Amino acid sequence: MTDAADTATLVAKVRKNGHEDIVVRLDTYHGVDCCDVRVFADYDGTGERRPTRKGVAFRVDVIPALIEALHAAAEAYQEAQGR
Repeated sequence: MTDAADTATLVAKVRKNGHEDIVVRLDTYHGVDCCDVRVFADYDGTGERRPTRKGVAFRVDVIPALIEALHAAAEAYQEAQGR
């Protein structure tokens, strides 16, 4: 989402597995405030996790609807598990 001078603001990192993190960042792309949720991975064994193509970027005004959708997914999962 950014150029070589990465100006994104790190919001959160969530461990996905042993070599991948889900990274949430805020940034501006072509003058539009965006949220980027992307998998960062260490596939070359250096320990440095870099962004992959796995992810999505969207306008920040979409965040509340996405949060609702994630809450609904969590509730549906819990109901399916009988909790």
